[in-house]
Amino acid sequence: MKQLNIVYQDASLVAVEKPARMLAVPNAGDDREESVQNILRAQIENPRLYPLHRLDYATSGIMVFGKDAGVRAELEAIFRTPTTRKKYITLVRGIPKYASGTITKKLRARNRNVYVAAKTTYRVVQKFQIPPCALVEAEISTGRKHQIRQHMASIFHPIILDNEYGDEKFNRQFRKILRLGRHFLHAASLEFIHPITQEHIVIEAPLPPDLQSIVKKLKSV
Repeated sequence: MKQLNIVYQDASLVAVEKPARMLAVPNAGDDREESVQNILRAQIENPRLYPLHRLDYATSGIMVFGKDAGVRAELEAIFRTPTTRKKYITLVRGIPKYASGTITKKLRARNRNVYVAAKTTYRVVQKFQIPPCALVEAEISTGRKHQIRQHMASIFHPIILDNEYGDEKFNRQFRKILRLGRHFLHAASLEFIHPITQEHIVIEAPLPPDLQSIVKKLKSV
Protein backbone atom coordinates (compact mmCIF):
# COMPACT_ATOMS: atom_id res chain seq x y z
CA MET A 1 0.00 0.00 0.00
CA LYS A 2 1.27 3.46 -0.91
CA GLN A 3 2.38 5.59 2.05
CA LEU A 4 2.66 9.36 2.40
CA ASN A 5 5.31 11.20 4.38
CA ILE A 6 3.65 12.63 7.51
CA VAL A 7 5.42 15.84 8.59
CA TYR A 8 3.16 16.77 11.52
CA GLN A 9 0.43 15.07 13.53
CA ASP A 10 -1.51 15.63 16.75
CA ALA A 11 -4.94 14.66 18.09
CA SER A 12 -6.83 16.93 15.68
CA LEU A 13 -4.51 17.58 12.70
CA VAL A 14 -2.23 15.72 10.32
CA ALA A 15 0.00 17.24 7.64
CA VAL A 16 1.68 15.35 4.81
CA GLU A 17 3.94 16.01 1.85
CA LYS A 18 1.62 15.82 -1.15
CA PRO A 19 3.39 14.30 -4.17
CA ALA A 20 3.11 16.03 -7.52
CA ARG A 21 0.67 14.56 -10.04
CA MET A 22 -1.72 13.26 -7.42
CA LEU A 23 -5.25 14.42 -6.67
CA ALA A 24 -5.64 16.16 -3.32
CA VAL A 25 -9.10 14.62 -2.89
CA PRO A 26 -11.07 12.23 -5.12
CA ASN A 27 -13.38 13.68 -7.72
CA ALA A 28 -17.03 13.94 -6.72
CA GLY A 29 -18.76 10.59 -6.91
CA ASP A 30 -15.62 8.47 -7.30
CA ASP A 31 -14.10 7.63 -3.92
CA ARG A 32 -12.02 4.85 -5.52
CA GLU A 33 -9.59 7.27 -7.17
CA GLU A 34 -6.03 7.55 -5.92
CA SER A 35 -5.79 10.73 -3.90
CA VAL A 36 -3.92 12.11 -0.93
CA GLN A 37 -7.09 11.98 1.15
CA ASN A 38 -7.87 8.33 0.38
CA ILE A 39 -4.29 7.14 0.90
CA LEU A 40 -3.98 9.00 4.19
CA ARG A 41 -7.35 7.75 5.43
CA ALA A 42 -6.07 4.20 5.06
CA GLN A 43 -2.60 5.00 6.36
CA ILE A 44 -3.75 6.47 9.70
CA GLU A 45 -6.98 4.44 9.81
CA ASN A 46 -9.31 7.42 9.96
CA PRO A 47 -12.12 7.18 7.38
CA ARG A 48 -13.52 10.58 8.41
CA LEU A 49 -10.37 12.53 7.59
CA TYR A 50 -11.17 15.80 5.76
CA PRO A 51 -9.01 18.38 3.93
CA LEU A 52 -8.56 21.88 5.35
CA HIS A 53 -7.33 23.25 2.00
CA ARG A 54 -6.41 22.00 -1.48
CA LEU A 55 -3.35 21.83 -3.72
CA ASP A 56 -3.44 21.52 -7.50
CA TYR A 57 -2.83 18.12 -9.08
CA ALA A 58 0.70 19.05 -10.26
CA THR A 59 1.69 20.99 -7.12
CA SER A 60 3.72 19.30 -4.39
CA GLY A 61 4.14 20.19 -0.74
CA ILE A 62 2.37 20.55 2.57
CA MET A 63 -1.28 19.56 2.76
CA VAL A 64 -3.21 19.58 6.04
CA PHE A 65 -6.19 17.45 7.10
CA GLY A 66 -8.53 17.51 10.06
CA LYS A 67 -8.99 14.34 12.10
CA ASP A 68 -11.72 15.41 14.52
CA ALA A 69 -15.14 16.30 13.08
CA GLY A 70 -16.14 17.90 16.37
CA VAL A 71 -13.74 20.83 15.87
CA ARG A 72 -13.99 21.11 12.08
CA ALA A 73 -15.05 24.77 12.08
CA GLU A 74 -12.12 25.73 14.30
CA LEU A 75 -9.62 23.84 12.15
CA GLU A 76 -10.94 25.23 8.86
CA ALA A 77 -10.52 28.73 10.31
CA ILE A 78 -6.72 28.22 10.24
CA PHE A 79 -6.68 29.13 6.55
CA ARG A 80 -8.83 32.22 7.06
CA THR A 81 -6.80 33.66 9.93
CA PRO A 82 -4.57 36.66 9.02
CA THR A 83 -1.70 35.42 11.18
CA THR A 84 -1.40 32.15 9.23
CA ARG A 85 1.56 32.23 6.82
CA LYS A 86 1.62 30.08 3.68
CA LYS A 87 4.85 30.09 1.66
CA TYR A 88 5.53 28.48 -1.70
CA ILE A 89 8.65 28.05 -3.81
CA THR A 90 8.28 28.50 -7.54
CA LEU A 91 10.37 29.03 -10.66
CA VAL A 92 9.18 31.77 -13.00
CA ARG A 93 10.01 32.78 -16.54
CA GLY A 94 12.38 35.74 -16.71
CA ILE A 95 13.83 37.75 -13.86
CA PRO A 96 11.52 40.19 -12.03
CA LYS A 97 12.68 43.81 -12.13
CA TYR A 98 12.35 44.16 -8.37
CA ALA A 99 13.81 41.79 -5.76
CA SER A 100 10.45 41.70 -3.99
CA GLY A 101 6.92 42.94 -4.45
CA THR A 102 3.23 42.57 -3.70
CA ILE A 103 0.49 41.67 -6.19
CA THR A 104 -3.08 42.61 -5.32
CA LYS A 105 -4.94 41.95 -8.58
CA LYS A 106 -8.48 40.73 -7.87
CA LEU A 107 -9.24 37.14 -8.91
CA ARG A 108 -12.43 35.30 -9.69
CA ALA A 109 -14.09 33.58 -6.73
CA ARG A 110 -14.04 29.78 -6.78
CA ASN A 111 -17.79 29.26 -7.05
CA ARG A 112 -19.15 32.62 -8.17
CA ASN A 113 -18.76 34.85 -11.19
CA VAL A 114 -17.42 37.76 -9.14
CA TYR A 115 -13.92 39.08 -8.54
CA VAL A 116 -12.56 39.19 -5.01
CA ALA A 117 -9.50 40.56 -3.22
CA ALA A 118 -6.28 38.53 -3.47
CA LYS A 119 -2.79 39.27 -2.18
CA THR A 120 0.52 37.60 -3.02
CA THR A 121 3.89 38.80 -1.74
CA TYR A 122 6.98 37.51 -3.54
CA ARG A 123 10.75 37.57 -3.04
CA VAL A 124 13.39 36.58 -5.58
CA VAL A 125 15.61 33.90 -4.04
CA GLN A 126 17.95 33.19 -6.94
CA LYS A 127 18.43 34.33 -10.54
CA PHE A 128 19.48 32.21 -13.51
CA GLN A 129 20.52 33.48 -16.94
CA ILE A 130 20.30 30.34 -19.12
CA PRO A 131 17.43 30.06 -19.62
CA PRO A 132 16.38 33.38 -18.02
CA CYS A 133 14.33 32.48 -14.93
CA ALA A 134 14.14 33.08 -11.21
CA LEU A 135 13.52 31.01 -8.11
CA VAL A 136 10.88 32.86 -6.11
CA GLU A 137 9.36 32.54 -2.65
CA ALA A 138 5.68 33.50 -2.74
CA GLU A 139 3.50 34.06 0.29
CA ILE A 140 -0.28 34.25 -0.04
CA SER A 141 -2.58 36.08 2.35
CA THR A 142 -5.69 34.76 0.60
CA GLY A 143 -6.50 31.37 -0.90
CA ARG A 144 -7.97 32.00 -4.34
CA LYS A 145 -7.96 29.30 -7.01
CA HIS A 146 -4.59 29.18 -8.81
CA GLN A 147 -3.68 32.39 -6.99
CA ILE A 148 0.11 32.29 -7.32
CA ARG A 149 -0.12 31.00 -10.87
CA GLN A 150 -2.46 33.80 -11.92
CA HIS A 151 -0.67 36.53 -10.00
CA MET A 152 2.81 35.73 -11.32
CA ALA A 153 1.44 35.55 -14.86
CA SER A 154 -0.19 38.97 -14.33
CA ILE A 155 3.25 40.58 -13.85
CA PHE A 156 4.63 38.76 -16.94
CA HIS A 157 6.61 36.18 -14.98
CA PRO A 158 4.46 33.04 -15.24
CA ILE A 159 5.38 29.83 -13.46
CA ILE A 160 7.51 27.61 -15.62
CA LEU A 161 5.63 24.72 -17.25
CA ASP A 162 2.25 26.12 -16.22
CA ASN A 163 0.12 24.95 -19.13
CA GLU A 164 -2.83 27.20 -18.27
CA TYR A 165 -1.26 30.58 -17.49
CA GLY A 166 2.30 30.14 -18.74
CA ASP A 167 4.35 30.90 -21.83
CA GLU A 168 3.81 27.99 -24.20
CA LYS A 169 6.91 28.60 -26.33
CA PHE A 170 9.21 29.05 -23.32
CA ASN A 171 7.71 25.98 -21.66
CA ARG A 172 8.42 23.80 -24.70
CA GLN A 173 12.04 24.91 -24.76
CA PHE A 174 12.47 24.50 -21.00
CA ARG A 175 10.92 21.03 -21.02
CA LYS A 176 13.15 19.94 -23.89
CA ILE A 177 16.34 21.19 -22.24
CA LEU A 178 15.74 20.43 -18.56
CA ARG A 179 13.25 17.55 -18.64
CA LEU A 180 10.72 18.65 -16.04
CA GLY A 181 7.30 17.04 -16.33
CA ARG A 182 5.11 19.45 -14.31
CA HIS A 183 4.85 23.07 -13.26
CA PHE A 184 7.42 24.23 -10.74
CA LEU A 185 5.32 25.04 -7.67
CA HIS A 186 5.82 23.66 -4.16
CA ALA A 187 4.01 24.42 -0.88
CA ALA A 188 7.11 24.78 1.27
CA SER A 189 5.98 25.98 4.69
CA LEU A 190 2.95 26.67 6.84
CA GLU A 191 2.95 28.66 10.08
CA PHE A 192 -0.10 29.13 12.31
CA ILE A 193 -1.50 29.23 15.83
CA HIS A 194 -3.15 25.91 16.60
CA PRO A 195 -6.83 26.70 17.28
CA ILE A 196 -7.19 23.90 19.84
CA THR A 197 -3.88 23.93 21.73
CA GLN A 198 -2.91 27.59 20.99
CA GLU A 199 0.62 26.39 20.15
CA HIS A 200 2.69 28.13 17.49
CA ILE A 201 3.08 25.52 14.74
CA VAL A 202 5.63 25.62 11.90
CA ILE A 203 5.53 22.86 9.27
CA GLU A 204 8.09 22.66 6.47
CA ALA A 205 8.66 20.44 3.44
CA PRO A 206 11.86 20.59 1.35
CA LEU A 207 11.77 20.71 -2.44
CA PRO A 208 11.14 17.21 -3.81
CA PRO A 209 13.87 15.52 -5.88
CA ASP A 210 12.49 16.51 -9.30
CA LEU A 211 12.55 20.23 -8.42
CA GLN A 212 15.89 19.99 -6.60
CA SER A 213 17.33 18.46 -9.76
CA ILE A 214 16.15 21.39 -11.88
CA VAL A 215 17.73 23.95 -9.51
CA LYS A 216 20.99 21.99 -9.55
CA LYS A 217 21.02 21.91 -13.36
CA LEU A 218 20.34 25.65 -13.58
CA LYS A 219 23.19 26.39 -11.18
CA SER A 220 25.61 24.36 -13.31
CA VAL A 221 24.88 26.22 -16.57
